[in-house]
Amino acid sequence: MAEMVKLDVARELVDAGAVQGAEVIGLPGGWTVHLKTSNCVRTLATRQAQPRIFSTFETALKVIREQLGLSGRLIVDAEQWAPIGLHTRRRPDRSAAMKLKDADARYAAFLRERTQQALDNVGPRLSVEDARAEMAKRRAANHARPKRA
Repeated sequence: MAEMVKLDVARELVDAGAVQGAEVIGLPGGWTVHLKTSNCVRTLATRQAQPRIFSTFETALKVIREQLGLSGRLIVDAEQWAPIGLHTRRRPDRSAAMKLKDADARYAAFLRERTQQALDNVGPRLSVEDARAEMAKRRAANHARPKRA
C-alpha cells in the first residue's frame, strides 16, 4: 500500500528532487495522484490523511503541474475509473455562503430601488423647519402617551 503524503510535504519532495514521476489513477467517481520516489509510491492525501480524490482529471493535472511543479511524462491509469458519483459531493459551507451572497444581492437591489424611488419623487419636500416642527409634534405625542408598566 502506498504511503500518504500531504501537499506541502509533496512539494518538499519535488523541490529536493526525490520525485521520479507522477501517476494519475482513476477510481469510480474520481482520480488520485501517486508520486513515485526511489523507494516507494506516495499517494497525495487530504489534511485528514485520506487519499485526495479529484473529481476531474484536469484538476489532478493542475495540482501536479501548478502546485507541485512537476513536468514531463505523466502516467494515467483509467482502468478502474467510472463516472459514477460525479457532481454529488455536497458542500454545505459553500451552500450557506451562496445563500448569504444571494440575500445580500437582493437587499442591495432593494436599497437601490427604494433610493431611486425617493430621488424620482417629485412631491413637495419639507423644509428643515417644517421637518423639525413635525418631529417635535410627534415627540410631544409620544411623551403624552401613558407609560406601560
